[in-house]
Amino acid sequence: MPLETFLQRQQTFVQAEQSAQRQYNQLAFWRLIWFVGSVVIVWLFGRLDQQIYAVITTLIGIAGFLILLKKHQNVRRERDLNHQLAFINQDEAARLQRQYLRPETGEQFASPTHYYSGDLDVFGKHSLFRLLNRTHTYAGQNRLANWLKAPSSPDTIRLRQQAAAELQPQIDWRQQFEALAYLENTVGGKTDDLIKWATAADISPMPAYLNIARFLFPIITLALFIAWLTGYIAGAVVLFALAAHGLLLSRTSARAKEVSEQTFEISTALKSFQALFQQARQLKGDAIRLRSVHQALTPNNHSANEAIGQLSRLTEGLNYRRNPYFYLLFGIATLWDVHYLFRLERWRQEYGPDLHRWFEALGELEALNSLAGFAYAHPVYTTPDIVDDEFMLDFTAAAHPLLPPDRSVPNSLTLSGTGQTMLITGSNMSGKSTFLRTVGANVVLALAGAVVSAERFWCSPVRVFTSMRTQDSLEESTSSFYAELKRLQTLINLTKQPATESKEKDRDRLPVLYFLDEILKGTNSADRHRGAEALIRQLHQTTASGFVSTHDLELGQLTNADDFVRNYHFQSDLLNGELMFDYKLRTGICKSFNASQLMQAIGIQMDVVQK
Repeated sequence: MPLETFLQRQQTFVQAEQSAQRQYNQLAFWRLIWFVGSVVIVWLFGRLDQQIYAVITTLIGIAGFLILLKKHQNVRRERDLNHQLAFINQDEAARLQRQYLRPETGEQFASPTHYYSGDLDVFGKHSLFRLLNRTHTYAGQNRLANWLKAPSSPDTIRLRQQAAAELQPQIDWRQQFEALAYLENTVGGKTDDLIKWATAADISPMPAYLNIARFLFPIITLALFIAWLTGYIAGAVVLFALAAHGLLLSRTSARAKEVSEQTFEISTALKSFQALFQQARQLKGDAIRLRSVHQALTPNNHSANEAIGQLSRLTEGLNYRRNPYFYLLFGIATLWDVHYLFRLERWRQEYGPDLHRWFEALGELEALNSLAGFAYAHPVYTTPDIVDDEFMLDFTAAAHPLLPPDRSVPNSLTLSGTGQTMLITGSNMSGKSTFLRTVGANVVLALAGAVVSAERFWCSPVRVFTSMRTQDSLEESTSSFYAELKRLQTLINLTKQPATESKEKDRDRLPVLYFLDEILKGTNSADRHRGAEALIRQLHQTTASGFVSTHDLELGQLTNADDFVRNYHFQSDLLNGELMFDYKLRTGICKSFNASQLMQAIGIQMDVVQK
């Protein structure tokens, strides 16, 4: 069972973290002992006038200290990695109870005018994005969000399913891949500025004379400095040489500042990106999407992780210029900016065109890893069958994926063909809205390439549309009823054939699957009935099919509508004075309602009206 696996792995990594922490503390102690001992020995040799031994001891002390420092850093990295692996498994265990430890909600990708993301909880504190998300880079989060926001072609969905199925059992690789991203919190930042610099076509080449001057000037200045120390020249000559350095640096200062600004924020994350690219290259898979990711990371025999590692060192070196003490004491004398601008330009010419593709490939792999992790955590979920030809929605025992399994009630239904309306009636709190969201959420997951909460799920590509949580707006001076009308207008326009040609043409021509909850609830019963009937009949003439929930029983008795309106209901029962719900979908129109009992339960004296 996944829960036992996650808890066991969490315990294993906690123990490994504690062991690494003990080793870390021991190394800290021995580093201190080594440093103090070296200083004492050097001091003793100095007191004994043994200068040669003092110098040798100093060199040995520095070398030993650096070795211990490197070991210390490696142990710290191992400790931090085990800490993150323990957290990942803790988070996975919490997700099974629909509790979330990671803060990312995906709300930055939400849009108030999106066709369904608000009503189906695609983004937010308790959302599909948070349930699926195992990404850390901005490219990965953006890729996963886009998958959830729009349907893909059947072939694309199947390729994602294939890749996720191959990744699913590789829990060690998947969690290591995720933990590496945790080591640097800036890895989630946008890479736009870096890519802009790497792919810019209007950057003029560095002047050729600077390529000679960057070596010649420091050598001459160093010679003058030595001559000054030995008394051959005046100090003013050295200052004059440094002034010449300053003049050369002024020719490149604006460019160095611009490159520094474009690379500084992401430079600290590049080491983590290097580790992620290295981990990605180690993945061996036969799935087409996994092979394409691997190929994207090794174009023209270039290794993405090695190139990113080189870029990490270069950007880190260039950004030393931001330290004024370093720049004054060392940067001017060595023409630091010029050296790194030349080296960065060579890197840009060689690897710049590939950089955007590398980050996109990494984001693709993170999104696929999210699908695989979600499938691993829910082995009873099924991989949906994507139907190419006709409009089809056929599922058995589908439950809401955002509810814990012990709290969700599964239902089954078949919807085939366009122009069909499933009319759902039922008493208050009986499960109508939850059922609509159950179907909608699983359709969104299916069209993203994820497994779904059902025993069996067949679905054709559709454009999902919902109208469920319409609200009034003081800012726009609109009532909730008018807000719903505007929403329904969007649905009507969506069902019309698009007049423009675009790369999204195939997606725009998909049939619409709509979910309308408590349709036209903001007006009187007569107008509500007439408007709902007119809309249902109008939608019957389009390529749209969907679900409408309502308290209006007359909608289920429309004349000449038997071929395109099917009635289902949820019911409640009064048992020993207590309302009982089983949340089971049944055929036909609802015969029992509970509004009177609910109003009486809160203190409204219904018997006064009855008398």
